This record gives sequence, structure tokens and C-alpha cells, in this order.
Amino acid sequence: MKDDTLYDAFSHWEELSSTKEQRVAYEERAKQIMDEEAAKREFELRKQDARREGLEEGRKEGKKEGKQESLETVARSLLEEGLVLRPIASPSPRP
Repeated sequence: MKDDTLYDAFSHWEELSSTKEQRVAYEERAKQIMDEEAAKREFELRKQDARREGLEEGRKEGKKEGKQESLETVARSLLEEGLVLRPIASPSPRP
């Protein structure tokens, strides 16, 4: 006989021999444990989502700052060469 089969048989026997109050207490405790585990999993999933959103926001902000720094670098280079910045001051394309 396998150990799993023996374990299942004893578990089933214990269930049958327990009183109604013991079964109710056992089921309540089992539900409480499952609820706690579900809450932990939910917390971890939410934490992962928040981390992912934060990283995405950080990337967007980094790209934006990188573009701004690039524009400033080009503007400084043009100033050093004596070019007037007025026509290129606006980063938006002109028609």
C-alpha cells in the first residue's frame, strides 16, 4: 500500500470520526488560511503591477528628459558657432 493511500484513508477516517463542531472549526480554519493565502497573492500581484507601471513611467520621463537635453546640447553648439537661436527656439516643426 502506498503512503499516499494510507494518508488519505486516515484523513478520511478522521473526518468521519470528528464531531460536527470539530468539522465546522476545521472548515473555518481552512477557509481562513485559504483567504490569507489569496490575500497575499493579490498583494503580490498588485505590487508587481505597481512596479511595472512605475518603471514604464520612469522610462517615459527619461526619454522626455533625454530629448530635452539633446535639444539643449544642439542649441549650445549652435550658440558656440555664433548662430542665432531665435529661428530654432521652438521644438515644434514649422509648416
